[in-house]
Amino acid sequence: MSGIKEKVSYIQGLADGLNITDEATAKVLKAIIKTLEDMADIIEEHDECIDELDDCIEDICDELDDIDEYLFDDEDEDEDDECDFFEAECPHCGEMIYFDNQLSEKMEELICPNCNESIIEDIEEDEE
Repeated sequence: MSGIKEKVSYIQGLADGLNITDEATAKVLKAIIKTLEDMADIIEEHDECIDELDDCIEDICDELDDIDEYLFDDEDEDEDDECDFFEAECPHCGEMIYFDNQLSEKMEELICPNCNESIIEDIEEDEE
């Protein structure tokens, strides 16, 4: 858009070369040219801002791609890992309960968080 400034300068040169003798016409023409110069300056500033924003958006997209890659790569690895939990249905209330495998190995008794009844014996019978 820097071509706009050159076009305004060209119009300014034309106006100066015309040697307009009518004072009112000269004032109007100079006011129009001054307005065009101001508009060209504003457009140039906006173009610079747009370029800067475009660079920022590109950087943000790159960072989001990195975050996305990090998050989804971790999920792929997690899917390959062995499950650390097991599920059991409480024989007393029928609720599905999830227990940590390490917890079940260390405790002699597992309690249903829903009805507070012991369910360890029922799980051992199911495993056999």
